[in-house]
Amino acid sequence: MRILIGLSALALALTVTGCGGKSAEEGVGACKLLTPSDLEATFDSPFRDGKPTHQDDTGADQCVWTSSGGTFSITVLSQDRLAGAFKSNGMKVADLFEQAKLAYPNAKAIDLGDKAFASVSEVQVLDRDTWYSLSFHGAGTVEKLTELATRVVRRH
Repeated sequence: MRILIGLSALALALTVTGCGGKSAEEGVGACKLLTPSDLEATFDSPFRDGKPTHQDDTGADQCVWTSSGGTFSITVLSQDRLAGAFKSNGMKVADLFEQAKLAYPNAKAIDLGDKAFASVSEVQVLDRDTWYSLSFHGAGTVEKLTELATRVVRRH
Protein backbone atom coordinates (compact mmCIF):
# COMPACT_ATOMS: atom_id res chain seq x y z
CA MET A 1 0.00 0.00 0.00
CA ARG A 2 2.85 2.43 0.79
CA ILE A 3 4.26 1.77 -2.65
CA LEU A 4 0.92 2.67 -4.23
CA ILE A 5 0.67 5.87 -2.19
CA GLY A 6 4.23 6.79 -3.11
CA LEU A 7 3.58 5.98 -6.75
CA SER A 8 0.38 8.02 -6.64
CA ALA A 9 2.14 11.02 -5.14
CA LEU A 10 4.95 10.81 -7.69
CA ALA A 11 2.59 10.45 -10.63
CA LEU A 12 0.47 13.33 -9.35
CA ALA A 13 3.55 15.51 -9.06
CA LEU A 14 4.54 14.62 -12.62
CA THR A 15 1.03 15.32 -13.83
CA VAL A 16 0.68 18.67 -12.11
CA THR A 17 4.11 19.89 -13.19
CA GLY A 18 3.70 18.67 -16.73
CA CYS A 19 6.58 16.19 -16.77
CA GLY A 20 6.47 12.76 -18.31
CA GLY A 21 5.40 11.43 -21.70
CA LYS A 22 3.45 13.98 -23.66
CA SER A 23 1.18 13.94 -26.65
CA ALA A 24 -0.35 17.35 -27.36
CA GLU A 25 -3.04 15.86 -29.60
CA GLU A 26 -4.61 13.90 -26.74
CA GLY A 27 -4.41 16.81 -24.26
CA VAL A 28 -6.49 19.18 -26.39
CA GLY A 29 -9.68 18.48 -24.40
CA ALA A 30 -8.31 20.19 -21.30
CA CYS A 31 -7.70 23.35 -23.34
CA LYS A 32 -11.39 23.47 -24.28
CA LEU A 33 -12.50 23.78 -20.65
CA LEU A 34 -11.47 27.43 -20.38
CA THR A 35 -10.59 30.14 -22.86
CA PRO A 36 -7.91 32.82 -22.76
CA SER A 37 -10.83 35.27 -22.34
CA ASP A 38 -11.96 33.42 -19.18
CA LEU A 39 -8.46 33.75 -17.75
CA GLU A 40 -8.06 37.38 -18.83
CA ALA A 41 -11.33 38.31 -17.14
CA THR A 42 -10.29 36.53 -13.95
CA PHE A 43 -6.65 37.62 -13.66
CA ASP A 44 -6.84 41.01 -15.46
CA SER A 45 -4.01 40.04 -17.79
CA PRO A 46 -3.92 38.85 -21.42
CA PHE A 47 -3.21 35.13 -21.84
CA ARG A 48 -1.81 33.26 -24.82
CA ASP A 49 -3.62 30.21 -26.21
CA GLY A 50 -3.28 27.13 -24.03
CA LYS A 51 -0.69 24.46 -24.77
CA PRO A 52 -2.07 20.92 -24.37
CA THR A 53 -0.19 17.89 -23.12
CA HIS A 54 -1.18 14.32 -22.34
CA GLN A 55 0.55 12.37 -19.56
CA ASP A 56 1.04 8.86 -20.91
CA ASP A 57 2.06 7.47 -17.51
CA THR A 58 -1.19 8.53 -15.76
CA GLY A 59 -3.71 9.22 -18.52
CA ALA A 60 -4.13 12.85 -17.43
CA ASP A 61 -4.64 15.74 -19.82
CA GLN A 62 -3.24 19.17 -19.08
CA CYS A 63 -3.43 22.63 -20.58
CA VAL A 64 -1.07 25.48 -19.69
CA TRP A 65 -1.75 29.14 -20.48
CA THR A 66 0.86 31.85 -19.95
CA SER A 67 0.73 35.60 -19.52
CA SER A 68 3.10 38.30 -18.35
CA GLY A 69 1.49 37.95 -14.91
CA GLY A 70 1.92 34.22 -14.44
CA THR A 71 1.14 30.71 -15.61
CA PHE A 72 -2.22 28.95 -15.21
CA SER A 73 -2.75 25.23 -15.67
CA ILE A 74 -5.58 22.76 -15.47
CA THR A 75 -5.00 19.03 -15.25
CA VAL A 76 -7.87 16.59 -15.79
CA LEU A 77 -7.80 12.95 -14.71
CA SER A 78 -10.86 10.83 -15.57
CA GLN A 79 -11.60 7.28 -14.46
CA ASP A 80 -12.05 6.01 -18.01
CA ARG A 81 -8.70 7.49 -19.10
CA LEU A 82 -6.47 6.19 -16.29
CA ALA A 83 -3.28 4.64 -17.60
CA GLY A 84 -0.07 3.00 -16.46
CA ALA A 85 0.22 1.78 -12.88
CA PHE A 86 -3.02 3.53 -11.92
CA LYS A 87 -4.98 1.44 -14.39
CA SER A 88 -3.10 -1.82 -13.85
CA ASN A 89 -3.55 -1.53 -10.05
CA GLY A 90 -7.28 -0.83 -10.36
CA MET A 91 -7.02 2.62 -8.80
CA LYS A 92 -10.03 4.89 -8.64
CA VAL A 93 -9.84 8.62 -9.31
CA ALA A 94 -11.70 9.26 -6.04
CA ASP A 95 -9.03 7.33 -4.11
CA LEU A 96 -6.23 9.24 -5.84
CA PHE A 97 -7.97 12.51 -4.98
CA GLU A 98 -8.21 11.51 -1.30
CA GLN A 99 -4.55 10.46 -1.22
CA ALA A 100 -3.47 13.76 -2.76
CA LYS A 101 -5.58 15.65 -0.22
CA LEU A 102 -3.39 14.20 2.54
CA ALA A 103 -0.51 16.30 1.18
CA TYR A 104 -2.50 19.47 2.01
CA PRO A 105 -3.23 19.31 5.76
CA ASN A 106 -4.18 23.01 5.90
CA ALA A 107 -6.40 22.97 2.82
CA LYS A 108 -9.74 24.71 2.99
CA ALA A 109 -12.81 22.71 1.91
CA ILE A 110 -14.89 24.41 -0.76
CA ASP A 111 -18.43 23.64 -1.90
CA LEU A 112 -17.93 22.49 -5.47
CA GLY A 113 -18.45 19.20 -7.28
CA ASP A 114 -18.55 16.11 -5.06
CA LYS A 115 -15.50 17.19 -3.05
CA ALA A 116 -13.12 20.10 -3.39
CA PHE A 117 -10.39 21.92 -1.53
CA ALA A 118 -8.14 24.92 -1.98
CA SER A 119 -4.61 25.53 -0.81
CA VAL A 120 -2.33 28.50 -1.54
CA SER A 121 -2.30 28.62 -5.37
CA GLU A 122 -4.27 25.46 -6.17
CA VAL A 123 -7.86 24.27 -6.28
CA GLN A 124 -8.62 20.53 -6.49
CA VAL A 125 -12.12 19.34 -7.47
CA LEU A 126 -13.56 15.84 -7.67
CA ASP A 127 -16.75 15.83 -9.73
CA ARG A 128 -18.25 12.40 -10.39
CA ASP A 129 -15.39 10.36 -11.87
CA THR A 130 -13.20 13.30 -12.89
CA TRP A 131 -10.53 15.18 -10.95
CA TYR A 132 -9.73 18.76 -11.93
CA SER A 133 -6.53 20.35 -10.63
CA LEU A 134 -6.22 24.09 -11.23
CA SER A 135 -3.13 26.10 -10.34
CA PHE A 136 -1.81 29.60 -10.90
CA HIS A 137 1.78 30.62 -10.48
CA GLY A 138 1.71 34.38 -10.20
CA ALA A 139 -0.19 37.03 -8.27
CA GLY A 140 -3.47 35.14 -8.15
CA THR A 141 -5.79 34.16 -5.34
CA VAL A 142 -7.59 31.00 -4.36
CA GLU A 143 -10.88 32.86 -4.85
CA LYS A 144 -10.02 33.46 -8.51
CA LEU A 145 -9.09 29.80 -8.98
CA THR A 146 -12.33 28.74 -7.30
CA GLU A 147 -14.26 30.95 -9.73
CA LEU A 148 -12.55 29.26 -12.68
CA ALA A 149 -13.08 25.78 -11.18
CA THR A 150 -16.79 26.57 -10.85
CA ARG A 151 -16.94 27.47 -14.56
CA VAL A 152 -15.21 24.23 -15.52
CA VAL A 153 -17.48 21.99 -13.44
CA ARG A 154 -20.64 23.73 -14.67
CA ARG A 155 -19.57 23.51 -18.32
CA HIS A 156 -18.46 19.90 -18.13
